[in-house]
Amino acid sequence: MSSVPPSDHSAALSAFFAALDAGSFFDAHEILEAYWVGYHGADRDFYKGLIQAAVALHHRSKGNAVGASGVAARARSHLTPYAPRYEGVDVSAILARLDAA
Repeated sequence: MSSVPPSDHSAALSAFFAALDAGSFFDAHEILEAYWVGYHGADRDFYKGLIQAAVALHHRSKGNAVGASGVAARARSHLTPYAPRYEGVDVSAILARLDAA
């Protein structure tokens, strides 16, 4: 995993979604968390919600329904204010994916 400079949110999001779309949920989490740690913008909760969404999907993929549900609820609370779209991200689609989980 490589670190993404805090100034490059487009690269961070691109790498995050590439991993997420490939079903590499843990990697997606790690990629965006590396960005998020150094990021201090007012929309920090948006990125936290995406990280939590990846964690919820990871738990679901491993059969941990209880863990998936708890983290998905936290992800929803962080992402809902940014729906339907934010920073080029279809937030509504992420929320729907969490609901399906």
